[in-house]
Amino acid sequence: MFERAPQGMRTFTVHREFDASGVSGTGIVVEGVLFSTGVVVVHWLTPAPRGSIGVWDSLDQFLEIHVQPHPENRTIVQFDDGERITLDDRGGREVTLTGRGSIS
Repeated sequence: MFERAPQGMRTFTVHREFDASGVSGTGIVVEGVLFSTGVVVVHWLTPAPRGSIGVWDSLDQFLEIHVQPHPENRTIVQFDDGERITLDDRGGREVTLTGRGSIS
């Protein structure tokens, strides 16, 4: 079984400083899992109390649809292992390893 998922799954959150669409809100708006196969499953935390679940073929696909079109949201994807993905004003990605911790 381990040879099928040598690195296991990684969890992350999506944090937005702004909400250009007025739908998802600000702060932590998504809980997500990146599986070893590349598939991404996210749990939108709005609308409360349940939110909704979405499945994408890859992290790139999720980012292209929900993050890159709105660079003004100042979105941060924070993995529990410390990796952080941020966007510049033009939608370009920056990946940094920031150490363990959460976004305040």
